[in-house]
Amino acid sequence: MTAAHAVPHRSMFSAMQHRDFRWYFGGQLISISGTWMQSVAEGWLVFQLTRSELALGAVAFAAGIPSLLLSPFAGAVVDSFPRRTILLVTQAVQMLLSVILTVLVFTNSIQVWHIMILAFMLGVTRCVDSPARQSFIKDMVGTEDMSSGITLNSIMVNGGRIVGPAMAGFFLASVGAGWCFFFNAASFLAVLISLLAIHPRFHVPNTAIGSPLVQVREGLSFSRRHNTILPLLLLAAVGSSFAANTVTLLPALADIVLHAPVDGLSMLSVAQGGGAVIAGLILTRLVNRVGHGRVISAMVLLLSLSMILLAQSRVLELSALLMVVFGFGFVLFFVNTNTVIQYEVPDAVRGRVMSLFSLTFLGLTPLSALVIGGLANIVGTPEALVICGILNGVLGLAILLRWRDVWRLA
Repeated sequence: MTAAHAVPHRSMFSAMQHRDFRWYFGGQLISISGTWMQSVAEGWLVFQLTRSELALGAVAFAAGIPSLLLSPFAGAVVDSFPRRTILLVTQAVQMLLSVILTVLVFTNSIQVWHIMILAFMLGVTRCVDSPARQSFIKDMVGTEDMSSGITLNSIMVNGGRIVGPAMAGFFLASVGAGWCFFFNAASFLAVLISLLAIHPRFHVPNTAIGSPLVQVREGLSFSRRHNTILPLLLLAAVGSSFAANTVTLLPALADIVLHAPVDGLSMLSVAQGGGAVIAGLILTRLVNRVGHGRVISAMVLLLSLSMILLAQSRVLELSALLMVVFGFGFVLFFVNTNTVIQYEVPDAVRGRVMSLFSLTFLGLTPLSALVIGGLANIVGTPEALVICGILNGVLGLAILLRWRDVWRLA
């Protein structure tokens, strides 16, 4: 049995003392805002073209299937090459894909199959980009400030979730989806410049030996036998499969249930981001008081409850409030899970284990989105949300009862 290590409880802002992280934070904050703008506009565009929840799930599935198939191998790549170099390549390719999407929309050539192909190609880059990004935090700030780096990274991502959807709502209502995609493409310049300015001080050179297949097996074997990492990965898989798909159904919820396809979608997305930022700001204090394990366990139930209540709401303002609660629980759950895994995993297999963590939300979320989108088409969006909320709570509780030490994680 592998004992959990204590996670250092440092100041939430301690990672900011590192020059490299400041560059990274600034560049990513701009780029992430563009990414969320594109995400909201893409969901809106797909639903306007098809009027189908299944189409929303199909596009999400196209984005996720590469991660489902390639993530373990992507982890071996992340452990074998400098992570800054990997991020420069993946971000440049993602910028190119946004440019193509912009051109298709501005020339009135866009069709759903175009969006699916571009989503698939974006998914290929993300299955490498995500574990590289997660592992790169330690390369910039070291072990002691890693928790601060992960927390600030979450605040940055969810700050973009507020700015991006708000801008998307404005541009969708005034000039159309094409400008959302254009500004996302332009935002990648900020992250590329910041990555060129970074020279990571804490990167540990690769020591892995053997073929990529052997390295993948090592990462899987390590995770399977670790009594802390295994249940956390299972919890992340459940949350990604059921809770995360609340976001996938938001365009249909805003349009069909709340009768506010543009303003409603923007408000719900901004509300989720607001809850997430609040969670990031109180995360360190909360964890210092009750521990990572109790926070993770409580958030499993809070996510399920917020989803079930959201399905009952027919008032936009109440739905937005419930999305604040959902965003709050989502960040506290996933950031704490990420933090504990990062402290438990040794550098030699960090990329491979983090690729499995990335697999849960980049691979399993879109796969289940296809199923849940089809379910919503049959039984309705609110009913699908209730089913997902119940499954998230029941399966999460089963994992917590099987691995009761998770509750006691410091």
